[in-house]
Amino acid sequence: MNNMKRKNGFSLVEVVISLAVIIIVSATALTIVLHSIADKATAVHRTQAQNFSYNVWECFKAADSADEFETLVAFAEEEDLTEENGMYVYTSEEHKFTAQIQAVFSENGKGAFQITVNDKNEKEIVAFSYTKGGGI
Repeated sequence: MNNMKRKNGFSLVEVVISLAVIIIVSATALTIVLHSIADKATAVHRTQAQNFSYNVWECFKAADSADEFETLVAFAEEEDLTEENGMYVYTSEEHKFTAQIQAVFSENGKGAFQITVNDKNEKEIVAFSYTKGGGI
């Protein structure tokens, strides 16, 4: 008779404690995964911005005029640059960066190039300048 009164299973307290542990572990794991995904996306955006700046620089080195520079950039990046006050501006919505480019050409084959690329928070990703042919 004593065996019939004995119940097998978990008490309510044990179930509540085990569920709390499962929730805490799951929330921690989810937080880590979400941060990893965000960090990876940021790294991809930074890499794309750096690649863009390098490609535009190579276009400048190959160009002999502003028109040729614009044509080369349009071909290499499949995008047109927007000119504002003598400075080219390019914004990538997909990769969340904005580039400001100054490209000055002279008739003797010399020129000056400067680029600054900022992320969506206006934090600088890359910036450099280059002078071809010993300056203008």
